[in-house]
Amino acid sequence: MEKRAKREAERAEVERVEHATKAAVSQMASRTNSVTGWETNLSKGERFRFEPILTVELERLWLQQRPILFIGSIKDIATRDQSQYVVLVERSLFSSFDYMFGTELQLSLLSNKDRVDSFLKEHPDLFKDFGFKNGVAVVAQINSIRTTYVSGEEGEREEVKIGDGELIDLLYTGDVRF
Repeated sequence: MEKRAKREAERAEVERVEHATKAAVSQMASRTNSVTGWETNLSKGERFRFEPILTVELERLWLQQRPILFIGSIKDIATRDQSQYVVLVERSLFSSFDYMFGTELQLSLLSNKDRVDSFLKEHPDLFKDFGFKNGVAVVAQINSIRTTYVSGEEGEREEVKIGDGELIDLLYTGDVRF
């Protein structure tokens, strides 16, 4: 009985955190008037899209007056200059089970160092647990899109589309799935 009550309490806490996180992301998107439905448009109504994503498709969705909401994880942080970092955010496999793409999507975002440093200080375990709890939601103004290629697991050439822009807002989402 005790074990079951403990499991139920843990599950209720997980659901509470998930609900609060999703509400916070929704509020952030609303507050910044960001574009949130771009994944739906890019997927063409399918859960899985394996054909390549064309740059022009992302241009139509990302290069707008409004910023975009991007759910993913921080892949890297590099110093740009004395006051700015470049934050690389990737759309991770765990960020969305609703839509999966054959083309990898990333954002390379300029951000004030103070913002990123305080975020990392608030979340010191961000890169622990093999990346299973390192989810973030970012709002970004995208200025351009470029394509690069990386070697896949079996040596094949994989395409990566990268949106370059500025970080407007950042929120830790942990292991919450969107």
